[in-house]
Amino acid sequence: MTKAVIIVDMQKDNVGKFCLSIIPNIQLLVDEARKKGLLVVYACDTRFSDDSIFKKLQMPVHTVKGTEGWKVVDELSPNEKDIIIEKPRMSAFFGTSLDFLLREKNIKTLIVCGIRTEICLFKTVLDAFELGYEVIVPVDCCASPSPETHEAILKVLDILKVKKPKVKDLIKTL
Repeated sequence: MTKAVIIVDMQKDNVGKFCLSIIPNIQLLVDEARKKGLLVVYACDTRFSDDSIFKKLQMPVHTVKGTEGWKVVDELSPNEKDIIIEKPRMSAFFGTSLDFLLREKNIKTLIVCGIRTEICLFKTVLDAFELGYEVIVPVDCCASPSPETHEAILKVLDILKVKKPKVKDLIKTL
């Protein structure tokens, strides 16, 4: 096992109409990854009600640890073998043990999916790239409220040589 799936921020407080269409695609990816014995990691936005980021970014309080909104959406619920990483900021790597965990398991390739393409997914991909991982972003497993921004970020990923297959093509290579 040298590949892992990283699911970014697919939590009840974060998921909206803009990303409902990617849920079945992520389900397919996760089901196939589990069948092949790949590690599945949920990188969960984890806040406290007085987190300074809410004021700084003028955002409503959300994904507060211990609340219903912090939980992963029901359709993508983690199982007992999956790992949940509580991320305090945008990247799944910042302030977490994710890199250590992946290196301990000899993971070389990350399949990153989830939301939002232009913020947390993008920051996670950038950090993974800088840490030396090969990164794959299935284009139909990520989303943004702005289709234009989503497409722009996907184009930026070309600079990093990130592979961007559709999930049905990707699962054939797991």
